[in-house]
Amino acid sequence: MRALFPLIVFLAVAGFCAADEIHVPDNNAAVGTNNSIPFHASWSPISGSVRYQALYKVTQLGNKAFRLSDIAFAPMYTGTFTATQFQVRVSHTTSNSLNPTMDLNIPTPTTMFDGPMTYAITTDTWSPLVLKNAFIYNGTDNLVVDIRYMGGKNVLTSGWLGKFRFVRNAIPRSWAYNNYNAKVQSGSDTIAGLKTRFTVDVTSLNGTGSTSPGGTVDLTLSSSGDAGLPYQVGTSLGNGPTPIDTRTLGLSLDDLLLVSVNGWWPTIFSGYQGVLDAQGGAGAKIHIPNLAVLKGVRLHSAFVTLLASAPSGIKSISNTFTFTIQ
Repeated sequence: MRALFPLIVFLAVAGFCAADEIHVPDNNAAVGTNNSIPFHASWSPISGSVRYQALYKVTQLGNKAFRLSDIAFAPMYTGTFTATQFQVRVSHTTSNSLNPTMDLNIPTPTTMFDGPMTYAITTDTWSPLVLKNAFIYNGTDNLVVDIRYMGGKNVLTSGWLGKFRFVRNAIPRSWAYNNYNAKVQSGSDTIAGLKTRFTVDVTSLNGTGSTSPGGTVDLTLSSSGDAGLPYQVGTSLGNGPTPIDTRTLGLSLDDLLLVSVNGWWPTIFSGYQGVLDAQGGAGAKIHIPNLAVLKGVRLHSAFVTLLASAPSGIKSISNTFTFTIQ
């Protein structure tokens, strides 16, 4: 029972981490002027192919780190936008304006979507793109969203075809028509970037490093609102979900979770308990044993921050980070 107690506590208080939302410049999907770039694919001079960029300032994003999982816009029509090829990339930038050479605006791009797109759109309702990958935002730089597509079409049910909400002078934008691979913008302004909702996890877990036997995976913990709080990391062989009352945890209740939470293999799982620093950050490591038999094993990790006055004693819960030993 003494060995099981830390695991029982970890699971009994942990639950699904509901994503946060950041709206730029506001959260009202039914208010704003209308603009057709980039989704009005049937409107001349757009002939089904567009590249679009928008710049978001760190102050608009709350000056905090987060894990970005999806992006939504506020349409003025109901219907479906489709594209045979659709790509969303995001990047940190230190610039406060968009360069006419579009690739210079995304110096360190992360691809969040790449493939055919079916985008369901509802009038005056935040309509998410449903992206496939996540982006770890550092909370100190500005952010550029780069969208490009070809083979774009709109099917209108009601409303203003291709029109989306914007608020004047809130979001700089640039665009290029008729060229998926455009290098130079054909137009830009600081007026009419689309109103945007970012789906984020302010408490995030990310990993980098070698996933081979004998390698080390560095786990980066970030929870900007939890500076100075204790944390607990857990790693399991499955991502659950493990039901906890009406909630779920993205880790499986298995022997590896028991070992990692109890600190029984400190040479493999290090830094799994501690206190977040003044910026709400911390680090942990997974030192993979140098055993070829481990190739193909998938590991899932998550962490929680602890606060006695919070519901169930848990202040925040991270996403689940997964990798396969190669």
